[in-house]
Amino acid sequence: MRTPGIDPGEHRVFADPSRVAVWEALRRAPGPLTVQDLAQRVGLHANTVRGHLAILAERGYVTSAPEERDQPGRPRLLYSAVTDETAALRNYRLLAEMLVDYFAETAADHAAAAIDAGRSYGRRMVHAPQAGERVDADTAIRAVATLLDQAGFRPRRSAAGIDLHRCPFRELAESAPDIVCGIHLGMMRGVLAELGAPVEAVRLRPFAEPDRCVAELRPRKETE
Repeated sequence: MRTPGIDPGEHRVFADPSRVAVWEALRRAPGPLTVQDLAQRVGLHANTVRGHLAILAERGYVTSAPEERDQPGRPRLLYSAVTDETAALRNYRLLAEMLVDYFAETAADHAAAAIDAGRSYGRRMVHAPQAGERVDADTAIRAVATLLDQAGFRPRRSAAGIDLHRCPFRELAESAPDIVCGIHLGMMRGVLAELGAPVEAVRLRPFAEPDRCVAELRPRKETE
């Protein structure tokens, strides 16, 4: 007879001591681990570790993602224990998917609506200069890069403007670039507009190369 409120499947997950060892190794690791890393840490065969990881992942205790790498070759799969932080990240990605669906269903011009939403957010992320204060181009671009870095894009200055070496929403951006990339372009425009910067974000080229997107910046045109 099943005890009310207790899921026997949850107990079976940790009924195997070696599976517990795999879970504990992931929990205590300072970062994600490969199957080979785990096998060495717990003293098990790699195939045995894969089996344990599959069960842990099925019950939501483990998450995996491909390794980010610049060199050719198939990326390794990295495993992490699901903590409150990783669960929150998963929820944010779900929210992002919902927002993309909302824009797609309700906005006649998806890209324009996404840019407007991003611009409003970008404006809120910085403080406007005080009266008489001027923000130069370098300071403004650093403010944009800081916001992008906080969002997980790994930005770097380049001749074109800012290169983004990581996209936290890559899968969504590949399926709906007009919306996802439009929001991020709008964020940059919002920051620059709020600062009254002498530069502007012209466009965001998604996946200009396999390892990066490019945000093109140029001097702001003076309005007459």
